[in-house]
Amino acid sequence: MKISGIICEYNPLHNGHLHHIRTVRQNGADAIVAVMSGNFMQRGDVSIMEKVTRAQLALRAGADLVIELPVIWSLSPADQFAAGGVALLDSLQVVDEISFGCECPDLDVLQTAAEVCRACQTEYADTLRYFTRQGNSYPAVLQELVTQIAGPEVASVLSEPNNTLAVAYLNALTDQGSRIRPFAVQRKGAAHDSAGEITLSEPICSETNLSEIKSIASASYIRYCLDEGIDCRRMVTASSWKEINTSRKKGTFASIRNLERIILYTLRTMTPEQLENVAEVGSQGLANRIYQAREATSLDDLLNRLRTKRYPTSRLRRILLHMLIGITRQDIYTLPPYGRILAFNSTGRKVLAQSKGIRNIPFAESLKWLSTQSRAAHHCAMLEARATDIYQLACNTIGTSGTDFRHKIMLTDVPTEK
Repeated sequence: MKISGIICEYNPLHNGHLHHIRTVRQNGADAIVAVMSGNFMQRGDVSIMEKVTRAQLALRAGADLVIELPVIWSLSPADQFAAGGVALLDSLQVVDEISFGCECPDLDVLQTAAEVCRACQTEYADTLRYFTRQGNSYPAVLQELVTQIAGPEVASVLSEPNNTLAVAYLNALTDQGSRIRPFAVQRKGAAHDSAGEITLSEPICSETNLSEIKSIASASYIRYCLDEGIDCRRMVTASSWKEINTSRKKGTFASIRNLERIILYTLRTMTPEQLENVAEVGSQGLANRIYQAREATSLDDLLNRLRTKRYPTSRLRRILLHMLIGITRQDIYTLPPYGRILAFNSTGRKVLAQSKGIRNIPFAESLKWLSTQSRAAHHCAMLEARATDIYQLACNTIGTSGTDFRHKIMLTDVPTEK
């Protein structure tokens, strides 16, 4: 059985994700394991729908087993996000390949970019630090160094966000000595942050009629449409659209805006010394900058006071959520101590059975049980449960606490999307 892995967010699951999963199937995958972010996203945001609902949607789209990427790694920079996801796939010891969507489908070019980035982060680490301390953004300095070392063609790869993440996956595979092979799928449709949609010139799959061609747009643009009341049903799967509307009616649709007051409260009750230990703060200078911004009266006001060329919005938003959840600088440089199962079908059960006895870390549905397996597992589980409790405050109708420890996962065989 050929088993493929995908690291994803599905916030929300859309037609581009469906195309990706189907391409992986066409490449010979008998089973697909999705490592999916929980309730908090890599760019410093909450998921619009809670993780268990999104995991079920992943099954409908063609995944067989969904493993949660814990909040420590789902809410981290690209390198740590990738490291956490790769570690979970590798720990099963049965995954043959990892598939990722990217703008550049040429693995040789991506591998070269990954090797040069590794050199920049090791041999030229002092140069990277020097120029970022001068007020330049880390991605800009890294791209300039890659240009000087390998030329503009390789450096241009880093100008696209999904290529950058692909490079992080390749380096994570190397760092962890994984036997998993990479498989790049070229993204179709709008760019990651495109404020528009692109219609495919060919069907998403062979069964699709030309008269039923769907649109592919980025998840960020779809979320923008949902915020602005723009009809985007053609951009997402039918099941995803149904769950979006159900979540809205139930009040479980979430937004970081609903966390505005507790973010401001948390900031106003922290000291500069406490802020220094928050993940991604990294320096006394940034800690003091954040502390001085505690007079802000809204989330937008706070971000406007903090944002500079060196500190992009996504990093700042992650820091504010790290601060709220209690994620420290030590946390994000570790690897997941367990794998929590969010959803699976009969094929997913076979994957779990095949990996039984050879896994590197414990895998289970119960967060309570997983929390007892080691000190690191307990710490990770407590942060996860806290993050979910905070996420309930981000929902339009405030949800109850303690849901992470009470939720039970059942075998689910559902029809896949047409």
